Amino acid sequence: MSRERLRRPVDLFRLYPAPMRERWGEELAEEVRGAGWRAWPRLLAAIADLWLHPAIWPADDRAQRRDRATALALAVALATGFVGALAAEQGARRVAAPGGAWAASLGQALLLVGLTLVTPIPRRDLTAVRTLLATAVRRLAAPALAGAGLVALAHSALGSAVAAGGYGFTAFACWWAVLAVGALQTCRTVAGPAGRAALATPSPVRLKLGLRTLTAAGVLAGSTLLATWTVGPTATALTAGILLVLLAWPLAAALRDLRQTGS
Repeated sequence: MSRERLRRPVDLFRLYPAPMRERWGEELAEEVRGAGWRAWPRLLAAIADLWLHPAIWPADDRAQRRDRATALALAVALATGFVGALAAEQGARRVAAPGGAWAASLGQALLLVGLTLVTPIPRRDLTAVRTLLATAVRRLAAPALAGAGLVALAHSALGSAVAAGGYGFTAFACWWAVLAVGALQTCRTVAGPAGRAALATPSPVRLKLGLRTLTAAGVLAGSTLLATWTVGPTATALTAGILLVLLAWPLAAALRDLRQTGS
């Protein structure tokens, strides 16, 4: 038992971002070992906060910090679209709020513009681009095939039988799980070694403008959903609205971190 209790705190060390473990490995490991189990909640909160600030991780240059901020922006943009679409699928209509029609259209436009601004541009290196495409195909093949299978099932006679048999919610959950996995694999591909080699880092001006645009899109979408609470209270609109507003916070933090690190 004592050996297991000694091993557990060290496992928390592995939760730190890799650049921090590489730079301050001994110091962090010693801090984790010295902290008792009562300090675990504080340590876990600190580690989670570090993952939301990739621009402040140890880096070789400013471009590497922008790479990490770009990966964060892409992940948050995809998560924002995911939560908004899921909420709409569950009946949370932003157009129900006062001025919701124009706010919904503006929010979608801001999300698209922000995503365009933060998306890296391929380099003129055909070998690196081919490697990136091969990596993307390998990681996205399973989600793409699963999604295609679910779409085919939904449009077949078997799909009606599945819905009638009470398995509609299972198919619905599988569909959104496939979308979530696809978004996660896309972010991994862009942020991984193949993505860094084949994609050019956005310029500081373009990245900061994209972060601001995505922040505005998330806040607008979230506040519009929260405004529907005054028209017709629904738990879906409330939950999705809070999530969208919270998703905008890491983007605003990335802007501050980039400014403080001088990039």
